[in-house]
Amino acid sequence: MLTLAISAIVLATNVTDGGLQRELGKTLLKQGRVEEAITRFQAAVKLNPDDAAAWYQLGFANRKAQHFEPAAEAYGKYTAMQPDDPDGWFGYAESLRQSGKTADAVKAYETYFVKETRTDEQKNEAKARIAELRNPAPAAPPKPPDDRVKKGDAAFAAKDFRTALFAYQDAIVADPNNVEALVKAGDTYAKMGHDPEAIAQWNKALQLDPQNQVARAGIAAATERNKTLTQKPAAPAPAPPPPRIDEAAARAHYTTGVGLVRDRKYDDAIAELDQALKAKPSFAVALIARGSARIGQGRFQDAVADYTAAQRADPSLASPLFGLAEAFRGMGQNEKAADLYRQFAASKAPDADPGLKDYALQNAQALSTNK
Repeated sequence: MLTLAISAIVLATNVTDGGLQRELGKTLLKQGRVEEAITRFQAAVKLNPDDAAAWYQLGFANRKAQHFEPAAEAYGKYTAMQPDDPDGWFGYAESLRQSGKTADAVKAYETYFVKETRTDEQKNEAKARIAELRNPAPAAPPKPPDDRVKKGDAAFAAKDFRTALFAYQDAIVADPNNVEALVKAGDTYAKMGHDPEAIAQWNKALQLDPQNQVARAGIAAATERNKTLTQKPAAPAPAPPPPRIDEAAARAHYTTGVGLVRDRKYDDAIAELDQALKAKPSFAVALIARGSARIGQGRFQDAVADYTAAQRADPSLASPLFGLAEAFRGMGQNEKAADLYRQFAASKAPDADPGLKDYALQNAQALSTNK
């Protein structure tokens, strides 16, 4: 009954009861809204620092979100309050290990091992972790440089971030444990202004290499940048009256814009395509061309908006499916990209080029095999 009552509150931001904040967080966590849940648990412990259950939930949610250092801090508070709960010690040990704090992790695992009286499975896991941390496996011989990473490095140096990102992603598809490619993909996303995607790549790298300082520094910098983005957006201006359609002008600007896209002059191309869409709003092929130019600039979210608008303007076209697949691949959303590639390959629309269909199927297969 409490959960139902909480859901009806619409998660108001001015809740001042710590216990209610904790329950709101638990509801959000069950819904998969982990970052929002963390905010609620943080509010709960601020309102009531003696709420052991809130500290546990804060540690659990942070560990789920792969924020291992704040998870360790929260679990540390919980274990100080509830020293006999083995679950708290196990979460604490795991968070310390993922934070690269080996000696402290071993102590926490040993405490968990003493406190746990229920099952052998997790105790065996803790025992294995202790052995692993005390006697780490010898370092594997360095792998030969990956040509895909080299290609990405060259493109990154030339500030061709879109090509660099695709090269690093190809390296990750070939080897999901390629820490170097994951870190560099994160760096590239950050350069392109996509901090959430950058943080996701760096967190994956830290799962494989908890002491990777480049990834840690990247996450810290991205988190700090995003603290400044909390201002409310300005109210949208009232919509202007529908403009008069000028077919001839729209077609002329569109033709010029497509030529500029082919020449990779993306800024000029977008200016021409903006004029085409001003002359003829919802001009589907102009929206598709502008989406391609924005992909060329690495502005993937803007490209998604253009391709989606093109779908609404002319649902008979298949080209927006291919463009969306490319954009979502650029944002690292490989499962969604693979599905869109398949939809494009299966389309019978006249604009679905057979050569692109083959390319789309190959990409879908590669992304699905290594997701």
